[in-house]
Amino acid sequence: MLNYTQRDESIGMIIEQIVDRQIRQNDPPETAKAYERLLQDSFSDAEARKLIFMAFQVELFRLMRFGEAFNRNRFIGNLNGLPALPDADIF
Repeated sequence: MLNYTQRDESIGMIIEQIVDRQIRQNDPPETAKAYERLLQDSFSDAEARKLIFMAFQVELFRLMRFGEAFNRNRFIGNLNGLPALPDADIF
């Protein structure tokens, strides 16, 4: 059985894989655009991915906490708003 730390690390790894796949496959294209924009704004690869990770995490949090469905428009809005942190008031 996984402890909380192992579980959190596993979830983090899954989200990182999802973000990586979104960037590589350009699906949704807004993820790759946000990534490229952040790189052009002098963020490192790791920093850009972490910011996108946080935008994705908002959707996951809202699903787990409030039972909401994935909101593509909110996700894209959060991507477009990076590097400003998305929906910081929900945490």
